[in-house]
Amino acid sequence: MFKSVHYLVPLVVRSRLDKHKKFLQEKFVKHEDCIPVLLIKGHQFTMLSQHQAAASCYLKAYKLMPENALVNLCVGTALINLSLGLRLNNKHRCVLQALAFLYNNLRLSENSQESLYNLARAYHHVGLVSVAATYYEKVLAVHQQDHPIPKLPNDGPEITNDPKPGYCDLKREAAYNLHLVYKSSGSVDLARQVLKDHCSIK
Repeated sequence: MFKSVHYLVPLVVRSRLDKHKKFLQEKFVKHEDCIPVLLIKGHQFTMLSQHQAAASCYLKAYKLMPENALVNLCVGTALINLSLGLRLNNKHRCVLQALAFLYNNLRLSENSQESLYNLARAYHHVGLVSVAATYYEKVLAVHQQDHPIPKLPNDGPEITNDPKPGYCDLKREAAYNLHLVYKSSGSVDLARQVLKDHCSIK
């Protein structure tokens, strides 16, 4: 259950950030070694663009559970965001550390499409577009099996148990970003072809 619904946590926290700030702070003090609490606290800091504090929370979670794919992803993305800050002295080292965690996520996720896409986005975000293009192409080459979102215990009766398929496949997102890479490098025809192949309604 943890793996299938973790993506909902930032959405819930964002909508109720102020309302539940005190509650979350109490839980954080009381259960400082609880991984879900550490991750939620890290997500809070990320939404406030406090990437150093977020990285600190995620690294505490990493010390408790180093072989968890989500924890490695959180640490990697926090360090990528931190590396783009103005006050950091050694940005290259921070990027390398972030990529190490993202490659850990790739290994733990068994080269899943999502982990390949996360690596591509990280490379794209820091400006290494040629490497990003390689990983976007790998995303496009992976066939992703669909995993519909499960019905949660608190969902109302209007939520059906048969949701629309297709939310897992990241080919369109990868294709769109790859087209941006090609377009920025002057390969307009190649960019147009990528959109035609992967983002057209047939």
